Amino acid sequence: MLSDQERAELDAAVEKLAWTSARASLGLHPEPGFRYDGDPREQWLATLNALLAIRDSAEQLAASAALSAAQQGADYPEIGAAAGMTRQGARRKWPGLAGMADAREVKAAWWTARGEQFLECVRAVVLIPEAQSLPWLNGLRGHLLSLDDVAPGEALDAMFIDAYTVALNTPTPEDPADARHLGLLAALMADARAATNGLSPLVPRKRKPCSTPYCPAEPVVELLREDGAFPAVPACQPHAVDVLRHPSARIVNAFQPDVALSLFAEVRG
Repeated sequence: MLSDQERAELDAAVEKLAWTSARASLGLHPEPGFRYDGDPREQWLATLNALLAIRDSAEQLAASAALSAAQQGADYPEIGAAAGMTRQGARRKWPGLAGMADAREVKAAWWTARGEQFLECVRAVVLIPEAQSLPWLNGLRGHLLSLDDVAPGEALDAMFIDAYTVALNTPTPEDPADARHLGLLAALMADARAATNGLSPLVPRKRKPCSTPYCPAEPVVELLREDGAFPAVPACQPHAVDVLRHPSARIVNAFQPDVALSLFAEVRG
């Protein structure tokens, strides 16, 4: 468990991240510190939005961490203790983790089916000019170089976070071919999450309807909108197709395996 000092340092890091992100979203210089060179009201509202996005991301990353711990043999009492809750609380929050050691086989199966396509896409994305300033790109290159030393399921684990983060944070490329590779990488990552993690059981939540006004349809994916703003929005199949016609729109999550790649192929071939 974190000490009081470690908790304070973590809180400060999160606050700095939210404040920097908020200032950047308002077109201000994203330097740390509480400098009101813009409208203070707008900055605090943007900071609130950033903190809620961080909370949502942390919830999903915590679910992935619980899954990874279970895959390595951790049981519910251990996971609950790490999360500061009881065994029963951990089971309610992350149902279905028992017996997750078999998930390695699931990851290996996904890699067998999609690994070549994924690696081809990653090799194209690391060359995109707009991605070169991203801090995660060197990590992704390093994973590519070490592929021969790891098993298929471990390769997916190693590359997943960097690939997913690059896919969502790279500015939309001017080159249409680069934009397609970036969108495909996002779709592949969404499919990998759906196939290997199971988004719905890992992050229990009431699924919202399609974000298009007056559309009650069940969503099949969550999309990063055309303006690149978070949080991602749910979309049913027809409206997802409409949004994905914009090169800047990307799939963040899929609620079933193969849905993300099927949608991407339908729109962009």
